[in-house]
Amino acid sequence: MEDKYKTSTSIIKNLITEGKIKEAIPESKDFFLNKAISSVTLSDRLFRLQDEEDIETNMWIINISYYAMFFAATALLAKYKKKIDSEIGIHIFTYHALVHYFFNEDNKIEKQFIEEYKDAVDEAEELLRISERKSIEFISDFKNELEKRKIFTYNLGSIAEKNKAETSLKRAKNFVRIIEGMIK
Repeated sequence: MEDKYKTSTSIIKNLITEGKIKEAIPESKDFFLNKAISSVTLSDRLFRLQDEEDIETNMWIINISYYAMFFAATALLAKYKKKIDSEIGIHIFTYHALVHYFFNEDNKIEKQFIEEYKDAVDEAEELLRISERKSIEFISDFKNELEKRKIFTYNLGSIAEKNKAETSLKRAKNFVRIIEGMIK
């Protein structure tokens, strides 16, 4: 296991010790999944509106796309009765929770990708290699969007480019689609 993934486990274990990982209420899974789906829809509409109306929406596409991923991740945690109870650091803690619970601990994300690829790939070795790469990509996408949102929301002089907004939207659509499949 890579050091950055070990760090996630250490952080989550500390949060558990501090009582900041609590049991999610059952309704929160659907609540956050619906917010994720709505956010992707809005982000997609803003992307199209940019061309239709010649309005600069890239920063908002990046922000809303990230929040779609954040809400989807929160819904996935809620499905497994996990809730992060922290106002400060909630976004990065959510990333660490994804890594800890669904990659390091139970490989739930990896299993989801195995199922997604099993029809297309015959040999088990190839299947595991692809699913591991996809799992790492999946977790990395969340972290990249978290960082990008910070840059374009809070750093003066950073201008969101259309290609970055498009990448954010694509990542959010894929992320929400995968988590929606894992939840349902």
